[in-house]
Amino acid sequence: MNKAAETKSNSMQALRFLAVGASAALVHFLVLVSIVNITTITPAWANVGAFLIAFVVSFFGHFYLTFRQANTSHETSQNSPTFKSNIIKNDNTKSDSKNYRSKQLSALIKWFSSSTAGFIANQSLFVLGLHWFGEQYYMMIWLLVTGVITVMTFALGKFWAFKS
Repeated sequence: MNKAAETKSNSMQALRFLAVGASAALVHFLVLVSIVNITTITPAWANVGAFLIAFVVSFFGHFYLTFRQANTSHETSQNSPTFKSNIIKNDNTKSDSKNYRSKQLSALIKWFSSSTAGFIANQSLFVLGLHWFGEQYYMMIWLLVTGVITVMTFALGKFWAFKS
């Protein structure tokens, strides 16, 4: 790949990361606010539940969009030569599917580890911010902390969790 194409590809990947991350962050934030407003759970504990729900959005978005883990037995067009050769090589479908599930599980474990590390950093800074500024500012504190942690999770996703 030439340098211009690689730069464009990296830019698109960063944009997809931000879109998926923003979607997961929105889910996280809405769940956090809902838990705090509907229950008597404190913002620090509500943040844990919100993280777990948002993780699902994050993983599938990054797996299928940001870091595109192709499944050749499922992602080929019926008109493509690859699709036609897959019909002929149907014996490889089970092997391809098993390899794909293994790759997905590996990425899931690595992304959960990356996300958990990011969440621990996020939660630590969030609790510290709550302590310093008060729980009445939990929304602003959460937004600031989440912005800071985003860079770390992108690097972990790109260079480790979803590395092909």
